[in-house]
Amino acid sequence: MVAKLNDFLGKLAGGGARANQFKVTISGVAFVTHTEQITFMCRSASLPALTVGEVPVFYRGRQIYVAGDRTYADWTITCYNDAGWSARGDFERWNNALQEIGQSTSGTQDPASYYGIAQVEQKDRSDATMRVAEMRGVWPTNVGEIALAWDTVDAVEEFDVTLRFNWMQLYGAKGPTLGSL
Repeated sequence: MVAKLNDFLGKLAGGGARANQFKVTISGVAFVTHTEQITFMCRSASLPALTVGEVPVFYRGRQIYVAGDRTYADWTITCYNDAGWSARGDFERWNNALQEIGQSTSGTQDPASYYGIAQVEQKDRSDATMRVAEMRGVWPTNVGEIALAWDTVDAVEEFDVTLRFNWMQLYGAKGPTLGSL
C-alpha cells in the first residue's frame, strides 16, 4: 500500500480533534457553589485512561493472560485562581468536608454527601460536543499548592486538583456510545 497524503487528510475528518477544545463541569456536590466559575477557570484536564488489569493463567508450562478488573487512576485538573478565590474556595470547602483542616478530626462520613459528578466534554471547532467522559463518585484527594514568588510577574496563579472517581461513562454527541462503564 502506497501512502498518499490526500488519503490521510481524507481520514482526518474536521482537521482532527483539538486538545484545546474542551469543557469541564463538576456538579452534584453541596460544597461546590461556583460550578460556572470552575468551568471557566479550568485551564487543563484530561480524558481519563481506560485500564483493564490482566490475570496470568498457567497451563502446561505456558502463561496466558485473561482480562482482569477495571481500575481508574487519579484524575487531575489544573485551574486558574480568580481574585475572589471562587473555584479554589469550592475545592477547599469540599476537601475540608472530607477531613477538617482545623482542630477537629471529624469529617463527612456519608459518601453520598460528598460524591460528585464530573464531565469532560471534547468540543469541535464550532463548540459542538463530540464526546463526553462522565466520572461518577468524584471527590478531591488533593487541592494542590499555589506557588508564590516575588519575581513572578505577568502570571495568574494556578493550582492542581487531584480527584478520585469510582466509575465512568462515555458518551458521543448523540448519547451513550460505549454504555455504562
